[in-house]
Amino acid sequence: MSNVIIVGGSVVGLGAALALADHGHQVRIIERSADQPPSTVEEAASWRRPTAPQFLQSHAFASLGCNLLRDRARDVYDGLRAAGAGEVNLADYSPPTLGDITRRPEDDDLRMVLSRRSTFEHVLRERTLARPGVSVTTGETVRGLVASGNRVTGVRLTNGTAIDADIVVDATGRRTAAQTWLAEAGLPGRDVTSESCKIVYYTRYYRQLSERPPGPLNRGFGAGGLWDHYTAVLFLGDNRTFSISLGVLPEDTAMKGLREEEAFTRAVRATPLLAGWVAPGNSEPISPVYAMGSLDNSLRLPVDGRPLVQGFYPIGDSLCTTNPSYGRGVSLGLTQAFMLADLLAEHPVVDEVQAREFTARSTQMVRPWYEEAVANDRGRAALWEATVQGRQPQRPPAGVVTFGTAVAAASQDEEVWRRVANVMMMLKPPSALYADDEIRARVGKVLSGGPPPQLPGASRADLLAAVSGDLVAQ
Repeated sequence: MSNVIIVGGSVVGLGAALALADHGHQVRIIERSADQPPSTVEEAASWRRPTAPQFLQSHAFASLGCNLLRDRARDVYDGLRAAGAGEVNLADYSPPTLGDITRRPEDDDLRMVLSRRSTFEHVLRERTLARPGVSVTTGETVRGLVASGNRVTGVRLTNGTAIDADIVVDATGRRTAAQTWLAEAGLPGRDVTSESCKIVYYTRYYRQLSERPPGPLNRGFGAGGLWDHYTAVLFLGDNRTFSISLGVLPEDTAMKGLREEEAFTRAVRATPLLAGWVAPGNSEPISPVYAMGSLDNSLRLPVDGRPLVQGFYPIGDSLCTTNPSYGRGVSLGLTQAFMLADLLAEHPVVDEVQAREFTARSTQMVRPWYEEAVANDRGRAALWEATVQGRQPQRPPAGVVTFGTAVAAASQDEEVWRRVANVMMMLKPPSALYADDEIRARVGKVLSGGPPPQLPGASRADLLAAVSGDLVAQ
């Protein structure tokens, strides 16, 4: 069995440690944060993680990752439920406009765990570090790689200490320094493709006080919508908590006020779909407003034609990042972690064959989701830019299925709804929605008479008035 170093001790690093330890490997996590980890769910909610800025943002855990934990790390799944996380099946929340849908056996896989990111990571940490063969070093920063030829043989810390390893896993996330590490070790770098998501998020957490949900749940895991100039989504969490995230264009300066608590509350109340959730007596805020921007869709792959680096494997956001609003990151990272564990079981020798197989499998896994995120973000950003600038937005070309047209048609067609749900939950690849002739025909038929009615959001004028506090304009 291999001696493995995992750089980064957040969700993906912990997931990789768990997957590899369960295959008998000796795993050492190196985490640069020296903070004492929380010991309870409530302590976790107030934990500040500057090394993981997304920690404070809303999270939805797609069925792909939830099913993976249920099947291969049941103690983590059961631990989440015991810690207060909910569980839903999206087939129980199909659009009411469809009436009673015909349930299929595969619908059982549309399973989601409802949890704050803080609770998810807390439980995963506890279960991972309890496994034999897993150790963690905190307060240490990896500054470089140790290599012999094209093979990585360890890492070098800030103080110059070298630590040997058979395999090094990069789980440091979207801010990975791997390009620098590789260059300084004389190893081939990676081809980095990146494009701005053109969105900034504002998020606040709440505790539900009402006995019943004080508003509709049109997404199963919560409620929300995407309109012509912003998005607003509520995510159900553990222990009667929920979060609300508002997304706008980074250059939409009139929306900068959303970072202020009163302006954020007014904006939510101006959104009819979510207004009831923040009405007096229905909930209470339990956090300030957290902002996160500078988001990119990025892909970091080996350069074609150059030798592959052996024994150094990036996973999670170190390999591929997508817009967080799609909820892909945790599921992709966990899937890569278990894929790596399976690969090492099939091919334990650290050599070019192992490196080539990792590259092939990981590329096949992440590229479709990266390309979908880029396409969706371009379309959504173009719509928002047109609205903000007072222009008429361009309509999608005839016969082209976009995420927006598919979601609109899903309210009227059960097969389209099921396909949208399966792609959103990562149980089917994006091609099953965007490149399927039957789905294309069904979407075209539904939309031939014009788009179906959409749940109401705030108009541009109303949202501007809410954020500025100019309520008279409303």
